[in-house]
Amino acid sequence: MVNKELLEKVGLTEGESKVYVALLEIGQSAITEIVKRAGVSMSKSYDILHRLEEKGLTSHVIIRGVKYFKAASPERLREILEEKHKDIEVTISKIDELIPNLIAKQKLREGDEEAEIFVGMKGLISVFNEETEWMEKTQGTSYVIGATKGGKAGIQIDEFFNRLQAKRDRLKLKTKFVSNENIRGAFPYLEKSKYCKIRYIEVGSEMTSINIFDDKIVISIYSKRPFLFVIKSKDVAKDFREYFEALWKKGKK
Repeated sequence: MVNKELLEKVGLTEGESKVYVALLEIGQSAITEIVKRAGVSMSKSYDILHRLEEKGLTSHVIIRGVKYFKAASPERLREILEEKHKDIEVTISKIDELIPNLIAKQKLREGDEEAEIFVGMKGLISVFNEETEWMEKTQGTSYVIGATKGGKAGIQIDEFFNRLQAKRDRLKLKTKFVSNENIRGAFPYLEKSKYCKIRYIEVGSEMTSINIFDDKIVISIYSKRPFLFVIKSKDVAKDFREYFEALWKKGKK
């Protein structure tokens, strides 16, 4: 049995998939036979066959005034995917060229101070990927006050940060942590990293953390869904770095 859903992923509609498979099964046929075999309406069949011809999946001949259709080789399906792949590669290349210009336009509209809220895993991934990109680009250090096991958000959070730290270690990116003494030993992947420095203090939340990088402060709250408050401000970021340094001096290795 032919997997029509797979054909649809190639770019065929449900009707196109039915007609193409029917033609493969019955060979060169007139419209009435195709409609009967494919189970599509006569009113839609010509439009479907026309689209299949445009995709190079069917051809036709006229014999004694009657139009007969024939399916092209299924190898054409691979060619369609390869063409799409090439188009995607070209589009990605053009987007890569366009992104710096779009970022420049975005920065013109951004203020010196802004605030945003990100919710859920996708929001969390977006924020910490941005932090990682900044660290890689500038070789700057990220500062973290607090470190959590994900709070009520669960193991998915911890697994993400484990993978993220492995990536940062490969890139030799540096992070400094001031964390609650209660979680000492809870993050072996941080404690073993050559690029993380950690000190512990007696107080601190087990459900929140604060990251400081560039001119941004990220306040993360790990309830059932993570909530991340991102504040952009050079002055506020400077204050938080000074706050971090004060805690760092009091912390224990």
